[in-house]
Amino acid sequence: MKNLENLEKKRLEAVEKLSKERKRSLLILLPGIVVVAIGLATEIAPIIFIGFIAVIIGIILLSVAYAHINAFSKSVKKNIIQALLKDAYEDVSYNEHAGIPLNQILKTDVVKRPDRYTMEDYFTATYHGVTFETSDLDFKERVQHRDSKGHTYYTYETYFKGRWITYKFEKEFKEGLKIIESRFGFNKRGYEKFDTESIAFNKKFTIYATSKEYGFYQITSSMIEKLLKLENMHKGQIVYCFIGNELHIGINDRKDYLEVSYRQPITEEGLKPVIDDIEMIAAIINEFRLDSHKFKN
Repeated sequence: MKNLENLEKKRLEAVEKLSKERKRSLLILLPGIVVVAIGLATEIAPIIFIGFIAVIIGIILLSVAYAHINAFSKSVKKNIIQALLKDAYEDVSYNEHAGIPLNQILKTDVVKRPDRYTMEDYFTATYHGVTFETSDLDFKERVQHRDSKGHTYYTYETYFKGRWITYKFEKEFKEGLKIIESRFGFNKRGYEKFDTESIAFNKKFTIYATSKEYGFYQITSSMIEKLLKLENMHKGQIVYCFIGNELHIGINDRKDYLEVSYRQPITEEGLKPVIDDIEMIAAIINEFRLDSHKFKN
C-alpha cells in the first residue's frame, strides 16, 4: 500500500502533539484538584472556587487534545480502509457511519429486532463476480429490572455485536437453509430440522431447511469442513442463512472490525489485523466456492 510512511510520519507527529497537550493540561488539572481539596478542608470558598476553575480549564484542554487525535485517527482510518479495500476488491463503496439496512438483516428471521442499535464500517464490493455488503452491528434489547425496594428500571443490553455479511448471487433459490449456532433462535415455521453425517458439525450447529433435499444440496462435506474452520476462527456464535439469492453470515463475537488505532504503527505488519478482516470476506467466497456455476444462472 502506498503512502504508509507518510501516514506513519503524520501519526507520530499527532501522538507527539497529544503528549505535549496532555502534559500541559495535567499541569493545570492536578494542581487544581489539590487546591480544591485544600479549600474543602479549610472551608475557604475563594480557594475552592480557584481550584474548580483550574480543574475545569484542565479538563477542557485535555478534551481538546483528545478531540484532535480522534479526528486525526478517523481521517487516517478512512484513508487506509478505502485504500486497502480498493486493493482487494472491485466496485468498492465505503461509509464508516452507515450499515446494512436493518430490514435486510431481519428478513432472515435469525436475529430479533433490536430496541436500539448502531451500525458502522459499511462497505459493498465485488469479488470474482460475487457482490457482497458488510458492516459492524451492535444490537441491544430493553431489559426490565426490579430493585430491592420494588422499583422498576430498564437497561439496554447487547445481544449481538459483531459483523454481518450478505453475499448476493445471480441465481435465486426457491428454498431456504439456516445453520444456527447456540443462542440464536428463529421462527421455525416452514423449516425442518435435520442432521449431517458429521457428528462434530451436528454438535456445534442446528440445521434447518425447507426440505432435507435442499439442505443436503447446499451443505456438502466440503462446506461442512469450511464452516467448522470458519467457526473455529471466531469467538462467540455464527449463523448462516441461505435465502433467495443471498447468503447471510452473522458473526456475534463482540469484536469491532476494521479498527485503526492511533497508538498502532501504520505499517504493513501493524495493519495486518485490519487486512485479515478485509481478506476474510474474499476467503469465504473462495473456500465456499460462491463464484461457482452452482450460484449462477
